[in-house]
Amino acid sequence: MKHEKTDILKAWKDNIAVMFLVQEEIQRLDKLGIFQYYYPELAATEKQLASVEMHLGHPIDQKYRNFLLCANGWSCFSQSVNLFGTGDLMGSALMDYALEMLDVMDDAFPISDSTGFSKSELLPIAATFEDRDLHVMTRPSSHQPGVVIWFAGQEIERYPNFEEYFLTMTDYNRVTIDWLKKISNLVNYAGIFRKVVIC
Repeated sequence: MKHEKTDILKAWKDNIAVMFLVQEEIQRLDKLGIFQYYYPELAATEKQLASVEMHLGHPIDQKYRNFLLCANGWSCFSQSVNLFGTGDLMGSALMDYALEMLDVMDDAFPISDSTGFSKSELLPIAATFEDRDLHVMTRPSSHQPGVVIWFAGQEIERYPNFEEYFLTMTDYNRVTIDWLKKISNLVNYAGIFRKVVIC
Protein backbone atom coordinates (compact mmCIF):
# COMPACT_ATOMS: atom_id res chain seq x y z
CA MET A 1 0.00 0.00 0.00
CA LYS A 2 2.84 2.36 0.90
CA HIS A 3 4.64 1.53 -2.35
CA GLU A 4 1.41 2.17 -4.30
CA LYS A 5 1.05 5.61 -2.70
CA THR A 6 4.70 6.36 -3.49
CA ASP A 7 4.14 5.37 -7.13
CA ILE A 8 1.03 7.57 -7.36
CA LEU A 9 2.87 10.61 -5.99
CA LYS A 10 5.83 9.95 -8.30
CA ALA A 11 3.45 9.91 -11.26
CA TRP A 12 2.03 13.24 -10.12
CA LYS A 13 5.51 14.72 -9.77
CA ASP A 14 6.20 13.59 -13.33
CA ASN A 15 2.97 15.21 -14.55
CA ILE A 16 3.88 18.45 -12.79
CA ALA A 17 7.42 18.34 -14.21
CA VAL A 18 6.04 17.98 -17.75
CA MET A 19 3.68 20.92 -17.23
CA PHE A 20 6.58 22.97 -15.87
CA LEU A 21 8.76 22.17 -18.91
CA VAL A 22 5.90 23.15 -21.23
CA GLN A 23 5.52 26.45 -19.37
CA GLU A 24 9.27 27.06 -19.58
CA GLU A 25 9.02 26.74 -23.36
CA ILE A 26 6.07 29.14 -23.40
CA GLN A 27 8.12 31.64 -21.37
CA ARG A 28 11.06 31.28 -23.77
CA LEU A 29 8.85 32.00 -26.78
CA ASP A 30 6.80 34.76 -25.12
CA LYS A 31 8.94 37.66 -26.36
CA LEU A 32 6.04 40.10 -25.96
CA GLY A 33 5.46 39.22 -22.29
CA ILE A 34 1.85 38.16 -22.86
CA PHE A 35 1.70 35.72 -19.94
CA GLN A 36 2.88 35.54 -16.34
CA TYR A 37 4.91 32.61 -15.03
CA TYR A 38 5.15 31.02 -11.59
CA TYR A 39 6.60 27.90 -10.07
CA PRO A 40 4.12 25.43 -8.55
CA GLU A 41 3.81 25.86 -4.79
CA LEU A 42 5.59 23.53 -2.38
CA ALA A 43 3.76 20.37 -1.38
CA ALA A 44 0.85 20.67 1.05
CA THR A 45 1.16 18.91 4.39
CA GLU A 46 -1.29 16.37 5.76
CA LYS A 47 -2.13 18.90 8.48
CA GLN A 48 -3.06 21.52 5.87
CA LEU A 49 -5.18 19.03 3.95
CA ALA A 50 -6.94 17.89 7.12
CA SER A 51 -7.76 21.53 7.93
CA VAL A 52 -9.24 22.03 4.47
CA GLU A 53 -11.35 18.88 4.79
CA MET A 54 -12.66 20.05 8.13
CA HIS A 55 -13.44 23.47 6.65
CA LEU A 56 -15.21 21.99 3.61
CA GLY A 57 -17.03 19.35 5.64
CA HIS A 58 -15.97 16.55 3.30
CA PRO A 59 -12.82 14.80 2.04
CA ILE A 60 -10.82 16.27 -0.84
CA ASP A 61 -11.11 14.27 -4.04
CA GLN A 62 -8.30 11.71 -3.94
CA LYS A 63 -6.70 12.63 -7.28
CA TYR A 64 -6.79 16.33 -6.42
CA ARG A 65 -5.46 15.51 -2.95
CA ASN A 66 -2.53 13.61 -4.45
CA PHE A 67 -1.73 16.60 -6.61
CA LEU A 68 -1.79 18.89 -3.56
CA LEU A 69 0.62 16.52 -1.79
CA CYS A 70 3.07 17.36 -4.58
CA ALA A 71 2.18 21.01 -5.29
CA ASN A 72 -0.03 23.15 -3.07
CA GLY A 73 -1.57 25.13 -5.92
CA TRP A 74 -0.14 26.81 -9.00
CA SER A 75 -0.62 30.43 -10.06
CA CYS A 76 -1.15 30.92 -13.81
CA PHE A 77 -0.82 27.21 -14.43
CA SER A 78 -2.87 27.67 -17.60
CA GLN A 79 -2.46 31.21 -18.92
CA SER A 80 -4.11 33.43 -16.27
CA VAL A 81 -5.99 30.65 -14.46
CA ASN A 82 -4.78 29.85 -10.93
CA LEU A 83 -5.10 26.27 -9.69
CA PHE A 84 -6.20 26.39 -6.05
CA GLY A 85 -4.08 25.21 -3.15
CA THR A 86 -5.12 24.80 0.46
CA GLY A 87 -5.05 28.56 1.08
CA ASP A 88 -7.72 29.20 -1.55
CA LEU A 89 -9.75 26.19 -0.47
CA MET A 90 -9.79 27.54 3.09
CA GLY A 91 -11.01 30.89 1.77
CA SER A 92 -9.46 33.67 -0.29
CA ALA A 93 -10.41 36.66 -2.43
CA LEU A 94 -10.15 34.48 -5.53
CA MET A 95 -12.33 31.76 -3.99
CA ASP A 96 -14.92 34.42 -3.08
CA TYR A 97 -14.82 35.65 -6.68
CA ALA A 98 -15.21 32.09 -7.99
CA LEU A 99 -18.25 31.51 -5.77
CA GLU A 100 -19.75 34.81 -6.94
CA MET A 101 -19.30 33.72 -10.56
CA LEU A 102 -21.14 30.50 -9.75
CA ASP A 103 -23.98 32.51 -8.20
CA VAL A 104 -24.20 34.80 -11.24
CA MET A 105 -24.30 31.86 -13.66
CA ASP A 106 -26.91 30.05 -11.57
CA ASP A 107 -29.08 33.18 -11.36
CA ALA A 108 -28.90 33.73 -15.11
CA PHE A 109 -29.68 30.12 -15.98
CA PRO A 110 -29.85 27.27 -13.43
CA ILE A 111 -26.56 25.37 -13.56
CA SER A 112 -28.39 22.10 -12.92
CA ASP A 113 -30.33 22.52 -16.17
CA SER A 114 -27.20 22.83 -18.29
CA THR A 115 -24.78 20.53 -16.43
CA GLY A 116 -26.87 18.03 -14.51
CA PHE A 117 -25.24 19.21 -11.27
CA SER A 118 -26.66 21.66 -8.75
CA LYS A 119 -24.57 24.62 -7.61
CA SER A 120 -24.18 23.03 -4.17
CA GLU A 121 -22.49 20.01 -5.77
CA LEU A 122 -19.71 22.15 -7.25
CA LEU A 123 -16.43 23.19 -5.62
CA PRO A 124 -14.28 25.81 -7.39
CA ILE A 125 -10.70 24.55 -7.87
CA ALA A 126 -9.31 27.12 -10.31
CA ALA A 127 -10.18 30.64 -11.40
CA THR A 128 -8.82 34.00 -12.52
CA PHE A 129 -9.69 37.62 -11.88
CA GLU A 130 -8.90 38.45 -15.52
CA ASP A 131 -11.82 36.79 -17.31
CA ARG A 132 -14.74 34.40 -16.81
CA ASP A 133 -12.76 31.14 -16.71
CA LEU A 134 -13.85 29.04 -13.75
CA HIS A 135 -12.98 25.39 -13.13
CA VAL A 136 -15.04 23.41 -10.64
CA MET A 137 -15.10 19.87 -9.28
CA THR A 138 -18.13 17.91 -8.19
CA ARG A 139 -18.08 17.20 -4.45
CA PRO A 140 -18.01 13.72 -2.86
CA SER A 141 -21.72 14.03 -2.06
CA SER A 142 -22.54 14.54 -5.74
CA HIS A 143 -24.27 11.79 -7.71
CA GLN A 144 -21.09 11.76 -9.84
CA PRO A 145 -18.15 12.88 -7.67
CA GLY A 146 -14.76 14.00 -8.94
CA VAL A 147 -15.87 15.38 -12.32
CA VAL A 148 -14.15 18.63 -13.35
CA ILE A 149 -16.05 21.22 -15.40
CA TRP A 150 -14.57 24.23 -17.17
CA PHE A 151 -16.89 27.23 -17.35
CA ALA A 152 -16.39 30.49 -19.21
CA GLY A 153 -19.86 31.95 -18.82
CA GLN A 154 -21.13 28.55 -19.91
CA GLU A 155 -19.75 25.03 -19.88
CA ILE A 156 -16.75 24.70 -22.19
CA GLU A 157 -15.56 21.21 -21.41
CA ARG A 158 -15.73 18.54 -18.72
CA TYR A 159 -13.30 15.86 -17.57
CA PRO A 160 -14.01 12.56 -15.79
CA ASN A 161 -11.45 13.26 -13.06
CA PHE A 162 -8.80 15.70 -11.87
CA GLU A 163 -5.91 13.86 -13.51
CA GLU A 164 -7.54 13.98 -16.95
CA TYR A 165 -8.24 17.66 -16.36
CA PHE A 166 -4.61 18.41 -15.47
CA LEU A 167 -3.24 16.47 -18.44
CA THR A 168 -5.65 18.25 -20.80
CA MET A 169 -4.55 21.65 -19.46
CA THR A 170 -0.97 20.59 -20.19
CA ASP A 171 -2.01 19.80 -23.76
CA TYR A 172 -3.69 23.20 -24.07
CA ASN A 173 -0.44 24.81 -22.94
CA ARG A 174 1.29 22.91 -25.76
CA VAL A 175 -1.19 24.56 -28.14
CA THR A 176 -0.07 27.91 -26.71
CA ILE A 177 3.50 27.00 -27.70
CA ASP A 178 2.37 26.50 -31.31
CA TRP A 179 0.50 29.81 -31.23
CA LEU A 180 3.52 31.68 -29.87
CA LYS A 181 5.74 30.20 -32.57
CA LYS A 182 3.37 31.61 -35.20
CA ILE A 183 3.33 35.00 -33.45
CA SER A 184 7.13 34.93 -33.24
CA ASN A 185 7.37 34.23 -36.97
CA LEU A 186 5.01 37.11 -37.75
CA VAL A 187 7.06 39.46 -35.57
CA ASN A 188 10.25 38.33 -37.28
CA TYR A 189 8.72 38.78 -40.74
CA ALA A 190 7.48 42.24 -39.75
CA GLY A 191 10.96 43.17 -38.57
CA ILE A 192 12.55 41.98 -41.80
CA PHE A 193 9.92 43.82 -43.87
CA ARG A 194 10.51 47.03 -41.91
CA LYS A 195 14.25 46.83 -42.51
CA VAL A 196 13.68 46.24 -46.25
CA VAL A 197 11.31 49.23 -46.48
CA ILE A 198 13.70 51.50 -44.57
CA CYS A 199 16.61 50.45 -46.75
